[in-house]
Amino acid sequence: MPELTESSNYSAKSISATKGGKLYLGLWILSNLFIWSTALFYLAVRPTTYASEWSINLPALLPGTNVILPNIAQASSAIDSPYRSFADPRENYKFLALSDEVIKAAANQVKLPINKFGKPTIKILDNTTLMKFEIKGNTPQETQAKAFAFHRALTAQLEQLRKQETAQQDSNLEAALRADKRKLQIAKQRLNEYKARSLLNSSEQLRDISVNIENLRQQRAQTLAQHKEITATLKQLSVNLGLSPQEAADVLVLQSDPLFQQYLSNYSQASADLVNLSAKFTPDNPIIITKTQARDAAQTSLFQYARDLIGRAVSVSTLKQLITNGGVLSNTSSQRASLFEKLISFNTQEQGIKAQAQELGQQITQLESRLKILSQQETRLGNLERDANIAEAIFSSNVTKLSLNKPNFSVSYPQISIVTNPSLPTEPSGPKKLFVLAGTTISSLFLTTGIASLWLRERKLRQAKETTWRASANSRSPSIESLNSFSPKK
Repeated sequence: MPELTESSNYSAKSISATKGGKLYLGLWILSNLFIWSTALFYLAVRPTTYASEWSINLPALLPGTNVILPNIAQASSAIDSPYRSFADPRENYKFLALSDEVIKAAANQVKLPINKFGKPTIKILDNTTLMKFEIKGNTPQETQAKAFAFHRALTAQLEQLRKQETAQQDSNLEAALRADKRKLQIAKQRLNEYKARSLLNSSEQLRDISVNIENLRQQRAQTLAQHKEITATLKQLSVNLGLSPQEAADVLVLQSDPLFQQYLSNYSQASADLVNLSAKFTPDNPIIITKTQARDAAQTSLFQYARDLIGRAVSVSTLKQLITNGGVLSNTSSQRASLFEKLISFNTQEQGIKAQAQELGQQITQLESRLKILSQQETRLGNLERDANIAEAIFSSNVTKLSLNKPNFSVSYPQISIVTNPSLPTEPSGPKKLFVLAGTTISSLFLTTGIASLWLRERKLRQAKETTWRASANSRSPSIESLNSFSPKK
């Protein structure tokens, strides 16, 4: 009976193992059928696509301009490298390229819906300034056209953003320019009003006055030295002649007048006759008295005519010089007359130089007084001129900056240049039949390996259980002899 039971149990387990193997075989067949049917369906349904590639470059350094305005100011327009900041501008360009505005503009150019146009694949190449683009299409020509359209749309969008940024910068700069222009007008108006009501027109005026004062001082020093020299000569000549310059001039005037010479001759003759008669007669003699009266009358007529001729009374020293000269222009008198002329000339020069020195002194005093007044006004004028110059420098610098910004250089959106043009694909980019079949095959192998491993594992577990069960059954079942010995006796 135990052997019969054991045999029946073993038969049942064998049938169960056979059914498990068929189950794994069916699972393997269904799984592979699903994988291969899906791959073949994908290859049959998936349309053929083509890919066009191109690349652009963002410059590492952007141009700058420096303009110097002589005697006014200088202005510079320099755009720093976009790669010196912590952010890579190519990431911004990537975000912008994938925006709906750019894709819509590109789709409109090729007359395709946005959902059919698709989005390009963008790759930023490390350690370079390059960006690589790839876009797909149904035909090679369509793919290349989409690539060109996308690049034009991106370029147009960047240009629009640059213009907006530049316009905003220009607007801010123009607003500042208007304010600077107003400040310049106010500064110049204040300067002109101050110049109009003050004696000082420019800072150079003080320098010119100082130079003039120094020149006048030198001229005055030279004039005073010349005056001393002529004064000494005049004094010595006046001592030698025994006449003052005025008396010498009177002598020359009287000597040159014929009537005065006649009066002088009469006076000299009467004086000589009186001297001769005085030696023969006494003073009380009528002849002496008559001659004395004649001499006095001649002297009175002489002095009276001389006073009328020169406009003042003639001194006795002048008359003595005339009497000494004999009243005639002899050689000796001519020499003395020459000395008289020199005396008069030196006196005239001395008076002229003296007047010149006095005039120079007055001019120096006036200029020094004016310089003192202008020096007090210089500080105010200097402040106004400095304010005007600063306002003009700022205004000129901003005007130049506004002109330099016209090329539309932008910091946020630097210029791009295309490195490689969009390619015309010659081979499809997808679907890749070889890759699909290879992937399906590998998937089938992995699936087969997995199902086989599960079947083998289950089989080993089942065999181990059978072995354990048989050993347990043998240990529990008694032998036939033991059963016979314990059987009841009949």
